[in-house]
Amino acid sequence: MTCESNNCLVCERGTLEPTSLTVRIPNVLKRWEEVMSSPFPAAVWRDYAATGDKVVIFSQCTECGFGRFDPVVTGTAGFYEAISATDYYNSEKWEFYCAADDLKESGAHRILDVGCGSGRFLDYLRSRLGGAALYGYDLNEGLVAQLAKRGFGTLPNDPVRFDEALAGQPPFDAICMLQILEHVADPVNFLEKFLRLLKPGGLLIVTTPNAAGPIRFFPDALTEIPPHHVTRWTERAFAALLPKLGASIRSVKIEPLPEYLWDSYLPPMWDDPIWPAQIFDPLARKRGLHAVGERAGFAAQAMRSAGIRWLHGVSGHTIYVTACREEQWTRS
Repeated sequence: MTCESNNCLVCERGTLEPTSLTVRIPNVLKRWEEVMSSPFPAAVWRDYAATGDKVVIFSQCTECGFGRFDPVVTGTAGFYEAISATDYYNSEKWEFYCAADDLKESGAHRILDVGCGSGRFLDYLRSRLGGAALYGYDLNEGLVAQLAKRGFGTLPNDPVRFDEALAGQPPFDAICMLQILEHVADPVNFLEKFLRLLKPGGLLIVTTPNAAGPIRFFPDALTEIPPHHVTRWTERAFAALLPKLGASIRSVKIEPLPEYLWDSYLPPMWDDPIWPAQIFDPLARKRGLHAVGERAGFAAQAMRSAGIRWLHGVSGHTIYVTACREEQWTRS
């Protein structure tokens, strides 16, 4: 993607209109340092020296809701290595369960995990899909080398070398991109490159944060702004883009709100018609709890005590999309 035009490259119908959300990379890096309680290595600061203190502006499509930050400033290997020491990911991955079920149902044998990192999802698939040929792709060559030692297939980190590396091998039955597209500077081109590796009728699974979900209440959260995330996605954006790339959408799911997000996500959602508010709000008020944080906190405590861990019917962080590559398709 480039920022030379305000046309939306996802839906090609709307325009990307600047919003009031702006960031400055030095300020963002300092916020990360506060969260990590340690400074970035000097090399990370040098990586972003060229960006300087220029304003990075978030723009959103008037039609499909897709958004991107311009100029595009993505995370470097050093940046991700540094923040990986901060455990901001939850060990329970709803999308892992969904993806494994869908892959098993599809009968996929050759499966590629794009943006595989250290291989957590590949390990999970190995435990669920015995006998599947599992491959990983990641820009971090060190992580990929470790995956190969653990018996996973790997792709070179340079897509130019894909044809050579896969010569004589059949295309993949399924390709998974879990929480990766929002990190990519040119997601349209990125998807195209990997869809070429998927067999006709093969399964594509993509997850990203759902920009239309409760994360909209936290627009400047560190994990949702550059250099961590550079684009934002909605169901309408996927519905517009994937058919253009020769992939027919099969299903869209929204993550149920997980327990570890209740304390932060429930208060701003409390005045929406969500079922926890309808059930617990009157009880909380009878107990003299009037502040929204108190009422939402009362509900969270009661639900935890009842053993509830996922609020089905209440939108969580992630949108989960499955699509099938069309039998015959050529990009115009």
